[in-house]
Amino acid sequence: MIDELILRLIQASAARAATGAVLVVALTGCATTGNCPEAIGERDLTPAAVTAAGTAGFTGQLVQWGGVLVEARNREERTELEVLGYPLDGCGRPRTQAASVGRFLIVKPGYLETADLRPGRLITASGRIIGTEAGRVADTPYRLPLLESFSPYLWPAEAAGGATPWRPWVTIGVGGGSGGVGGGVGVTF
Repeated sequence: MIDELILRLIQASAARAATGAVLVVALTGCATTGNCPEAIGERDLTPAAVTAAGTAGFTGQLVQWGGVLVEARNREERTELEVLGYPLDGCGRPRTQAASVGRFLIVKPGYLETADLRPGRLITASGRIIGTEAGRVADTPYRLPLLESFSPYLWPAEAAGGATPWRPWVTIGVGGGSGGVGGGVGVTF
């Protein structure tokens, strides 16, 4: 009788564990990465490396770069966005707590409304390297790599505490117990 009771408890515990595991896997499959811009090109090649080497071997190469918008300028046939570059996270968002990877210029054919492109905003762009251009950082001459991008992505402004309210965050917690008591799964959106 006691052996039968122990066997039933073990089977019930195994069934609960299996159900919990299936639930965790199913909910993890529902997790999303949010509104990440499409990554086209290499992320490891930095603007500083292109500037140091010149564009000799890099012209035409596809990259994804991002950073903090320094200045936006409309020219006759294009808009130029000067950016202080930073490494990108898995979603392509600039990691501004890391060291800068150099400045670059996003060149967007056509017109962008620069009133919407305030300095300090985070931006990510995928495109191809089309050369370098002379520029200045304060009083120092500087060569800026040119990144031709047809769809630069301006990140939403951050809310208090650094959170981005539009981006869904999914966390899953799994609990346990002892002595046949406890357990559960928690989901937060």
